[in-house]
Amino acid sequence: MMDDGARSQGFAQVSVPDGYDRFMLRQLFEPWAAELVARAGIRPGNRVLDVASGLGPVARLAAGAAGPGGLVVASDISAAMLALAAARPADPQRAPIEYLECPASAITAPDDSFDAVLCQHGLQFFPDRTAAVGEMRRVVRPGGTVVVSTWAAEHPLGLFGPMNETLREAGLAEPFPKAFDPDSYRVSAADLQELLKMADLRDVRVETVILDAKWQTAEAATATLLGTPFGPLVSTLPAGTQDQIRAHLASKLYASANGVTVRTASNIALGLK
Repeated sequence: MMDDGARSQGFAQVSVPDGYDRFMLRQLFEPWAAELVARAGIRPGNRVLDVASGLGPVARLAAGAAGPGGLVVASDISAAMLALAAARPADPQRAPIEYLECPASAITAPDDSFDAVLCQHGLQFFPDRTAAVGEMRRVVRPGGTVVVSTWAAEHPLGLFGPMNETLREAGLAEPFPKAFDPDSYRVSAADLQELLKMADLRDVRVETVILDAKWQTAEAATATLLGTPFGPLVSTLPAGTQDQIRAHLASKLYASANGVTVRTASNIALGLK
């Protein structure tokens, strides 16, 4: 369990979704969504829950796999994130997506109501990880699948490690407890496996996957700050200070003529009920 819910609530700030949408969704989270959905075994007509859906990259891919006869529910604590996700045009060739504002530790859904439950890079932020995985098991049907990804503790923290270092070195105050602690953003394969086993999921297996995230320019890569809980804090600083912070972050990233590439590593766990 983490200190409190301040870390999760940081993503609920109304200014965060726009930066997340513009600078992180396509570049970072849509490729990881494809990895998660590919492992879930979603079939036409399935009912799927996407926990900590954010702007819905997992939900939209799951809707494609479930087809028009299925249903996807995208849950999140951020009304602002859900509203932006829901504003996207619906595709009649995909399952309809319903949007549900609720915490992961108290999912507003009946027992045994989904064929698959997915959670992309949200578990590490939950105040009570054990309760959240228990809720995922509760709402999936017997024989259904739970698939969860987290940043891998066995590897560097991709984009967010240099970002945290930059803000700490700039003397900014932590917007929530352990905001600058890279270990608080990651979960090891062993710990992730144990969390699913403690929830009484069976046949649990964990795979570590490496992906390269890419931004066309250093300016786009450093603008990812705006899509995180750090964004509102940075945005209140004088323009010159913001420029210095972004330049310092850029100096920590690998840039080439093709833009900025950041290697990211996730542990992806799958368990059956």
